[in-house]
Amino acid sequence: MILRTLAVAGLATLIAAAPAQAQPRPVSPPPKSSWTKVDPGLFGMHVATLSAGKEFPGELGGVRLWDSGVRWDQIEKQQGQFDWDRLDKAVATAEQAGASEIMYVLGSTPEWAASYIRPDTYYYGGGTASEPAKLSYWRDWIRAVATRYKGRITSYQIWNEANLASFFAPERPEHWKRMALLTDIAADEIRAIDRRAAIVSASSTVIQGKKFASESFFYRYLRSVAKRKVKLDAISVHLYPWTTKGPGGGTPAERLEGLEMAREVVDKVGLSKVPIWDTEVNYGNRRDNGHPEEVFGPKVGSAYLARTYIDSLRYDVTKVFWYAWESQVMGISTTQEASGTVLKPGIAFFTLEDWLNGAKWGTCSDQRVTVCSLKRSGERQYVLFAPLGKKRTVKVPRAQFDVRSVCTLDGECERIAGRQVRVTQAPVLLVP
Repeated sequence: MILRTLAVAGLATLIAAAPAQAQPRPVSPPPKSSWTKVDPGLFGMHVATLSAGKEFPGELGGVRLWDSGVRWDQIEKQQGQFDWDRLDKAVATAEQAGASEIMYVLGSTPEWAASYIRPDTYYYGGGTASEPAKLSYWRDWIRAVATRYKGRITSYQIWNEANLASFFAPERPEHWKRMALLTDIAADEIRAIDRRAAIVSASSTVIQGKKFASESFFYRYLRSVAKRKVKLDAISVHLYPWTTKGPGGGTPAERLEGLEMAREVVDKVGLSKVPIWDTEVNYGNRRDNGHPEEVFGPKVGSAYLARTYIDSLRYDVTKVFWYAWESQVMGISTTQEASGTVLKPGIAFFTLEDWLNGAKWGTCSDQRVTVCSLKRSGERQYVLFAPLGKKRTVKVPRAQFDVRSVCTLDGECERIAGRQVRVTQAPVLLVP
């Protein structure tokens, strides 16, 4: 009995000496601000099988028709002879999926129209990366596609990744001026036929380096476009975080660094009022391209995908096109290659659409976690996420947050227990 009493006393002493477990700290809603309706076209995707008429397994906010078998060189293989079948199917299937934004990329050059042929150099072979031998070939092509899809294709992008020789490599000095000329011509021809269609600049990857703002193709091309006084409706960048690890070799935080560099260029050339669209993005690498392989698991993949779209809302990137629904070449896959089963990152894409479509976006504040405000049907909701790689538990005081449930990227919701929420890098939604 004496031994037991001593043991209990000793245990009590240990408990008293142990530090109290830290209580979760409270967070607060962001300050009041104006509200902006979320554009469904924000949620863009590349879906190759649309051109085969395959139904998309959910709602599709936007689609960029690239790597779908619908390039110029695949449609007009002989001058004046057009095979529209795959593009017809792609546009119709995108419309059936509810896409409010259908973007078509106007390149690449067919062999018959090419200035030169380099079958072993270009990404797609033949003369695809050359400029057209005659500008009349370009004009005729623009007129043909704009006439056929007037009122259906909502935006035309001039060229894909024109900063890379794999996609655009004219044998002339100052090739950015040639791309600016093609942009000028396309804008005039499209607006003469379909004034409602948006003109989107040739896309460029953002290869992060000290000279990007002064010597990159992106800077020189946009400077030439501005000098020509071409009216652009959007400026396209591909924000695969391109660091020393190559394209995709970074995190959503490094993507934002690339965005900041692109915005510096846009401001520098006097085009700050033109919206920026991210028309290709993913993370990691599965390709045998000389860069490190990096493949992300489903949890990280879901978090990165969700953060990409939410960060775009925060920093005024009005359209985003994830690459790609079926593709397995980058580090995050949305579907299983053999079966087509939708994986967790794909489910996260649909969940985000459910959370944000029809809502009004407010502001965010960075506290222990980031807290962003939404408004739907007059009710306040909140998106929370922790810094990349971190996990934190926070309190959401009832007096400030009129919410009862927390929802995750897999589409599941549960009641908030004790006004405490566990937050990771994967965004969660708090709802009444």
